[in-house]
Amino acid sequence: MANPKNSILELKDFIARHNGLQRNNRYSVSFVGLPAYLNPPLPQDFKVGAVAGGSRAIDGVADNLMGYGSGRIVPRSQKFVGGVLLTFPVTNDNFILDFFNKWFNAIYSGGRIRGSNNRPFMLEYYDTLIFPVKMKLNFLDPNGEINRVCTFHEVFPVECLPYEFSMANQNDYLKFQVLMNYRDYTFGAS
Repeated sequence: MANPKNSILELKDFIARHNGLQRNNRYSVSFVGLPAYLNPPLPQDFKVGAVAGGSRAIDGVADNLMGYGSGRIVPRSQKFVGGVLLTFPVTNDNFILDFFNKWFNAIYSGGRIRGSNNRPFMLEYYDTLIFPVKMKLNFLDPNGEINRVCTFHEVFPVECLPYEFSMANQNDYLKFQVLMNYRDYTFGAS
């Protein structure tokens, strides 16, 4: 039988054995395989103010065997719910807004961009714009070293959340939020 005591010493020992706690403000994000014509490219020192997401769920079907209810649920596939929401601080040159608008327009411009021969639902864009793109979410230790990497595969932006301008907080800065979709992810050591 387990020891019913939950002392602070046992808790400290558990945390120490597992090399401390992962801090939620110790991370970095990078992209690999972005299309070359997204110029200017994302600089290496770009900053993501917040990251939310990376959800995963198992889909199942009922086997409908006799008994109470619908029977067992049998796993049949996985799904990635909600995507990854990135929040960027907007600089005065609006670089991040321009970058993601170019990326959206590369996927589908909507026909308002003059000279665009980009037509929706053509398969070649998937191989050049989405398939090679990976987003790496690096989990950093307190010294800034990478201790885990979550790599999202086949990443592309699907939605920009509304800009929020306000006179309420005069020292606040504009934030840009973009929801990224992905096909799969891997999680492992650096």
